[in-house]
Amino acid sequence: MTRLGWPELPALLAEIAEVAGIDAALAIAEAKGGQEVFVVARLTPDNWLVQTVGAGKAQLLSDHFCSGRSRQKLTIPLGPAGSFNAWRQRTARALAEAASRGASANQMAAAAGVTERTARRFRKRQREHNSGQLKLF
Repeated sequence: MTRLGWPELPALLAEIAEVAGIDAALAIAEAKGGQEVFVVARLTPDNWLVQTVGAGKAQLLSDHFCSGRSRQKLTIPLGPAGSFNAWRQRTARALAEAASRGASANQMAAAAGVTERTARRFRKRQREHNSGQLKLF
């Protein structure tokens, strides 16, 4: 669950944000995104989590994830802008919004941060999808 004003977060980062705050979730994603890590029950000052978010927030996360266990293995997502699927979805939304306003391929590309060729291909796929006509070849 992502709160209003927060970036779109993968589920694990959203859970971390609920427990320790959005700044902790983003710091963890930046430091360990795409990696498997262990959250341990007994934190030490040289632990990666303590060094990343501070002792207080690290303890909150340790209590949350390690309840009854000595450690918990987590795969940290890349973050709000780091996953390829999230990037594709944001790009497709931006292209669709620009196309619905009647923007040119150049304007669509500028709005979505992609090349003009990508905008033209997107528009072509949208036309083919919406035409209802079957492909001959």
